[in-house]
Amino acid sequence: MPISYREQAQLTCPHCGGDFDAEVWLIVDADEEPEAAAALRREELNLVECPHCGARGPAGAPLLYHDARARRVIFTPAPGSTDHEIRDQARDLHALLVGSIDQEQRRPYLTDVDITQDMSGLALLLRRLDARRATTPPPPTPPTPPPSPAAEPPPLLAAVEALLAADTDAELERVLAQHPELLEPSALATLTQLAEVAVAQGEHEIAQGLRNARELLARMQPRPAPEQLTAIPPAALQELLNAHSDAELEQVIARHPLLLRPEIDQLLEGEIETALASGADRLAQLLASRREMLVAFRTAPTPDADLEEAIEALLVADDEETIAQVLDQYPLLLSEAAEQALWEFASEARAGGDDELARHAIACREMLRRVRAGLEEGHS
Repeated sequence: MPISYREQAQLTCPHCGGDFDAEVWLIVDADEEPEAAAALRREELNLVECPHCGARGPAGAPLLYHDARARRVIFTPAPGSTDHEIRDQARDLHALLVGSIDQEQRRPYLTDVDITQDMSGLALLLRRLDARRATTPPPPTPPTPPPSPAAEPPPLLAAVEALLAADTDAELERVLAQHPELLEPSALATLTQLAEVAVAQGEHEIAQGLRNARELLARMQPRPAPEQLTAIPPAALQELLNAHSDAELEQVIARHPLLLRPEIDQLLEGEIETALASGADRLAQLLASRREMLVAFRTAPTPDADLEEAIEALLVADDEETIAQVLDQYPLLLSEAAEQALWEFASEARAGGDDELARHAIACREMLRRVRAGLEEGHS
């Protein structure tokens, strides 16, 4: 793909007022277009002739000059441009330049753009650079180092490449099992830094890939505690009032896991006070009863044993129908404690060399997160 770029421009002659079209250079690459680069140094580039009156003068177009050998990018704006127009011209031409260079050939100097006031200033700068190079002796040729084996990419980068190549949940689980370093909190900060470096070097596609990897990993990390509830969703409150047994309560909690959050006690106290103030003593008693049932459910004597039993049942469930039955039987699987327990279980499985079990635990954890998020969104 050529780097240099020119286009047909619609011009108006300043002498006779006639309109005409002329081809003008907008990007000149020194290696691709040596004749255009030479004309630029002579201040003869983008000189056009009016076909109506024969007057000759500058086309008045912006120009971006690129010299890969000298590692220079120089921009000059169109005459009479405002500061805003200059920024837009430089941005658009620079995007064209970088986009026309193969990714493996892009270098950090591409982000360092010099600006001259006009074409004469650009031509003068190039002539000075030529004179400086002519009087500077070339550096001695260093001895050719012996060939060395290709360096292995850093472990995190290799893991990120594998992560970005994962197209399915199964592949994603395999990558996480093979590269546990991706689950370290420091990996997120490292990916952010690598993306910033890529942007500075003009590697925008790589930077976007690193950002995508960071977002994916951020979703895989344990979720922060949700914002504190300020009111009980009406649907959850109504179903709670209609629960008359422990079995019915478990089903309500499975549909509304937010009822297990600690602030529910205080919110129910508020509902009770409101009911008493309005004379609804029966409702107040019902609310107090449901509050006691929730407290008893949260403070069951063997929560760890129940959770272990629930996780074991989930891990051996082999189809959607069985999974649904397990969730109905063990609503505590939709709690944050279950999510954290599965995370720890997967880590222990990886440490013990059982990658298959670790992948399955991670998949179950992600499934529970999706179910839980869907329930909370659907009933909020």
